[in-house]
Amino acid sequence: MVGASINGYRLPAEELLASMDANGIGRSVIAPVQPKSYHLEPENEAIAATQSRYPERFAGLCRVDPRQGEGAVAELRRCVLRLELKGLMLHPWEEGYTVSDAPAVRLVREAGLLGVPVFVATGYPWVAHATQVRAVAERARETTIIMSHGGQMNISGLALANAFQTMEACENLCIGTNGVYRQDFLEECVVAFGPERVLFASMAPVFDQGLELDRARSIVMEDRDRPLVLGGNTLRILQGGAESRA
Repeated sequence: MVGASINGYRLPAEELLASMDANGIGRSVIAPVQPKSYHLEPENEAIAATQSRYPERFAGLCRVDPRQGEGAVAELRRCVLRLELKGLMLHPWEEGYTVSDAPAVRLVREAGLLGVPVFVATGYPWVAHATQVRAVAERARETTIIMSHGGQMNISGLALANAFQTMEACENLCIGTNGVYRQDFLEECVVAFGPERVLFASMAPVFDQGLELDRARSIVMEDRDRPLVLGGNTLRILQGGAESRA
């Protein structure tokens, strides 16, 4: 996430580029932070400007608060159709809503109609648990949804089972690898759902990009599948939206 967040973290685009170069990463997906002003529209414009300035290095997502109702839908359309951003990011924990509420579901469905994917910051209790994302995915099967944190935060118990069952139930769901210290879980997902539904993600600067890349590289899988997880899947999804699902 690029910018200076009200939550205390910050990442300028140039600093991210330096990290990418140091880690041999050619291109990254970037999204806005929650700013001190609470107004996401200028942050979306800043992401679009960064994408335009570095078109070979960055693909931008917009960030929209579903509680804005019709304004949220209009902002999503503006970001995709006018600013040419490549998808939508929802962060229920930081914005303070539940991902399975009707306004959020409407946004996710609208993203599918626009042909772009949705990245959901997932695993946060009460607002973005895997079962709540499943409820969204079942009502928006035309939309490709990527769950961060492998779909759960504590990587154990029912949360782990819920994430797996959610992936099992909804073919339009993928998982990001960031923060998942259970390599066995990632490997089980590759086997059960195919490498096409597991995506390298870092969510820098909350997580360290280099460490997260090492995590994704260490997943045991067929050598031919590794390029998919390390970037091919993300590129395919961003280029094709909902039509890109395997």
